[in-house]
Amino acid sequence: MATVTVAADGSGRALVLTRRIRRAVALIAAAGLIAFLGFLAGEHHRHPVTVLTGVATVGDQLATVTVAGWSYAIEGTSIPWVDQQGMTRYGSWPACLGGPGNTTRVTFAEVPVPTPDGSTTRQVVWVDCRP
Repeated sequence: MATVTVAADGSGRALVLTRRIRRAVALIAAAGLIAFLGFLAGEHHRHPVTVLTGVATVGDQLATVTVAGWSYAIEGTSIPWVDQQGMTRYGSWPACLGGPGNTTRVTFAEVPVPTPDGSTTRQVVWVDCRP
């Protein structure tokens, strides 16, 4: 037998909350809690972005920057970069790197990326050309 709670509102009409409604509310609350906990777990596993500055040696659409024993490759035109006016650019070579044979100081960001063998490499994710 279902439990029924009866209350009266200002007009005198009875409001009835059944066990079914309480279950539905409990299920919605549980789903919300699970979604929130899933979000927190995802946030916990996000990889931190590390901003570094070093001297880049530039080749043909390739630059190598060595910082603290790690060598980072900036390759091709797939990496977003910020120009001197603060505009983010996509699909072109970072202007501050110049052409082959150039060496220049550059700020960039990297993230750790797990590899299939269980080790970790570091991936350049953007270049900043602001002075």
